[in-house]
Amino acid sequence: MKEKPLEYQIYVSQVFSIILAILLSLGVSLHYNLVTNKNSLDMNIKNAGIFISRMPGVADMLKKEQPSESFNKYMDMLIEELDYIDVVTICNNDSIRFYHNNKALIGKSFVGGDEAPILNGSFPYITNGKGTLGSQRRAFFSITDDQGKILGFVMVSVLTANIFQSTRNILIVFSLLALVLLSIGFIISRILYNRLKTILLGYRPEEFRKIHIERKEVLDALDEGIFAINAKGELSLINESAKKILDLDTMPEYGTLLTELYPETKLPHVLQTGIPEYNISLMIKGKHIISNRIPIIENGKTAGAVSIFRNKTEYTRLAEELTGARYMVETLRSLNHEFKNKLHVILGFIEMGHPEKVTDFIINISMSSTLAINEVTKQIQVSSIAALLIGKIIRANELGISLTIKPDSFCAESELHLPVDLYITILGNLIENSIEELNDQSCSIKEINVGINIWQSGSILSVDDTGKGIPADIQDKIFERGFSTKGEGRGSGMFLINKLVSQHHGTIEMASEENTGTSFTITFAEEEYHVSGNNYRR
Repeated sequence: MKEKPLEYQIYVSQVFSIILAILLSLGVSLHYNLVTNKNSLDMNIKNAGIFISRMPGVADMLKKEQPSESFNKYMDMLIEELDYIDVVTICNNDSIRFYHNNKALIGKSFVGGDEAPILNGSFPYITNGKGTLGSQRRAFFSITDDQGKILGFVMVSVLTANIFQSTRNILIVFSLLALVLLSIGFIISRILYNRLKTILLGYRPEEFRKIHIERKEVLDALDEGIFAINAKGELSLINESAKKILDLDTMPEYGTLLTELYPETKLPHVLQTGIPEYNISLMIKGKHIISNRIPIIENGKTAGAVSIFRNKTEYTRLAEELTGARYMVETLRSLNHEFKNKLHVILGFIEMGHPEKVTDFIINISMSSTLAINEVTKQIQVSSIAALLIGKIIRANELGISLTIKPDSFCAESELHLPVDLYITILGNLIENSIEELNDQSCSIKEINVGINIWQSGSILSVDDTGKGIPADIQDKIFERGFSTKGEGRGSGMFLINKLVSQHHGTIEMASEENTGTSFTITFAEEEYHVSGNNYRR
């Protein structure tokens, strides 16, 4: 079942809460009113019965066993005053009526049968009985002489129909009141909803919630750390990168003082001055950080401050590795070093007085270098990759290592289907690892064979060396971040390669045999992305 929009849920909750509160209040009030009305009715007929039963003329009339016309006239006048009473009857011990406000019933027997207890000496009581005029709420009181002998009884009642009418009138009043209050409740709910929308800057709650979720996802995806504080210095925003840079184990709760998490922070100073600070260099938990601190202005007043910072060391390292800049610099360094060596040889021939050898040396070197460069550039037609390979070949030659390109290798600019920086990073790291491995050994055969095959439907990169191989017990660990057999501060190259290959949905195959060599083959298949709703196909 599709979930209702947030604004609908809020509005329904408000209306339901108001209706529930009104109904509960009216229900309690109605119950209290009905009970009070019933108790008031009972009290009225009790008081009237007590008053009538103690009138001197009542006992005299029953003693004479003859209805009194003057007394009956007095009773008629009294009942007219007591308009809340419907029936009054006075009977003797034989339940013969001596008085009734309906004169046609005088002299006839009492109807109902609920008078027996009072004639037998019971205390006054109230019953729901049925008389000549219909169902009634009756109060019975005994009539006694001076010696306490029971002469008869008085019955005072209200017709049930009149009680129902009174109750109905109360219900009608409360129903109208409920409608009025519910209407007011709907109006108040709408006012509150509009007020909430105003507070949310004109957005509906559902839209505001989506914006908040999207903003959080975006902020957490940023490499830059971001945290913000309110006017009290309490944390109001922090993203995942900030948590990592501050070395926090868990995401702190909003409302936590920033100084408790990061005592050295200068953000409260920006909060006080209202002056932004840009490109501030500082150290956080041993990391070199570049930070911008910006005040948050609301209605002309500083309502908070936000800090945006990034790890300069990590940023610089990633930039170098992802762009291949480091490898281009190494290429130029190798060429420069090689050039100096050749100049020294030429200088030596001149000092020895063999100018003819200088000519031969220059021609041979030129042909050799030209041949090597031509072979690489013929196969590898992407200039940045070719420059990387030429630099690595020259550096390897200086170290006595033979670095060759496989004859079937080919790479053209038009065939690239992945960023060129990706190939530079992967090849540069793999070749450099092989050079370092072979340079540390004293074996007679030091060879590195590089294969590059790139076409529009995919690519295969391979680097084989004749090193001592990777021990079987650490082969599963070489792609872990920080793992290296070459000391501290290393171990990022293979981790980065694995990360890039995974991001571009490639595969890595490794074959290594001790004292024989190691081979890495990386394959990227052509990727096809299809977006339709939430579907993704590769």
